[in-house]
Formats: sequence, structure tokens, C-alpha cells
Amino acid sequence: MAKPKLKSLSDLKGKFAAYEDYEAKLHDLSLRIAEVNRLNKDSAGHDAIGKKYHEVVDKPTENLTGTVKYIGKSLSLVTTAGKQSKDITDKADEDATNSGDW
Repeated sequence: MAKPKLKSLSDLKGKFAAYEDYEAKLHDLSLRIAEVNRLNKDSAGHDAIGKKYHEVVDKPTENLTGTVKYIGKSLSLVTTAGKQSKDITDKADEDATNSGDW
């Protein structure tokens, strides 16, 4: 399968614009995971059954939280780089438009 190629500057801008949406959705997901983790810690109890439950469930939920946090940081870097790239290309377009004929 052929990889999609950028055909114009607007394609590049469109690709980076989607990252802001991804970042917002990932933030919403992290809030939901935090709520599930809070409910998990509060609801299982501290008796033998609750302790066994936490032995099984707590580590995977910590791993999930850490993974989403890592993805969020990486996505934030890409989003920032995309905004900077867009600003640079917008400035280049503006300069080219306003430069007149040589």
C-alpha cells in the first residue's frame, strides 16, 4: 500500500491541525482513566478480597496511566512542532507574496 504524500502546503497544515484534536481527546481519556483509578482505589475495600483485587488490578491501571501520560507528552511535542512549522510556512508564504517582482 502506497504511503500518502503531501501535495501542497495546505496538506501539511491539515495534517498538523488534526494533532490538536488528538491531544484534546487524549486529555479527555486521561481524565476518565484518573476517575476509574480513583473509583478503583476507593471501592474494592481493604479486607483479604480487596487486597487480592488490588494486587491484580492496581499495576495494570498504573501502567495504563503511565502509557497515556507518555503518549500525551509525545503528542504535545508533535503538536508544538506542527504549530511552529505552520507559523514558519505561513511567514514564508507572506514574505513571498509581499516580496513583489525582483
